[in-house]
Amino acid sequence: MRTTQLTLGALAAVATSALTGLGIASPATAVTATAEQAATTTTHEVGNVIECTGTIRGRGVYASLYENNHYANVIQVVIGDGAHQVGNSREVAEGFIDHKQVHGSLKVGGRKAVIEGYASRRVKRLPIHEEYDDAGQHITVDGYHRKLAKDLTLTWRSRTVPLDCDNAFFYDLQVTKEDITG
Repeated sequence: MRTTQLTLGALAAVATSALTGLGIASPATAVTATAEQAATTTTHEVGNVIECTGTIRGRGVYASLYENNHYANVIQVVIGDGAHQVGNSREVAEGFIDHKQVHGSLKVGGRKAVIEGYASRRVKRLPIHEEYDDAGQHITVDGYHRKLAKDLTLTWRSRTVPLDCDNAFFYDLQVTKEDITG
């Protein structure tokens, strides 16, 4: 059975990589300092990362809801493993959380899968500062994460099961990318 249990730090690193790894800056929010630094962009990125595991009909479940104000909002559900694995992902224009209510759906194995419940931000902010090089860019990430209180379920093939989403978090980050290729 495939299980995905990540620590908050590992999940934060994955989310930050996803946030910054695309190498795309939104023209409306990119900041270009000077002509000499034309290859430096800064974006203010806000969103949620909810990754969950569970079991439905005796099969392991991995579910992910990813929101970002600059890049795609993505839902992904994978059920089972090996030859019996089914899964799907899709991008949506709007996010998945509206006034603490969570809802996302897609077809998995020819049947509708629905993730729903609630998620709300907890009070404590966890400061984030990371610097690393990736794909010819030096990336600096500053901001904070806030864990999410959550209670989510997955409904698929007429069964509803609880999901374990211990590492879910909200993020508010300033991401600066500098070209280091010369």
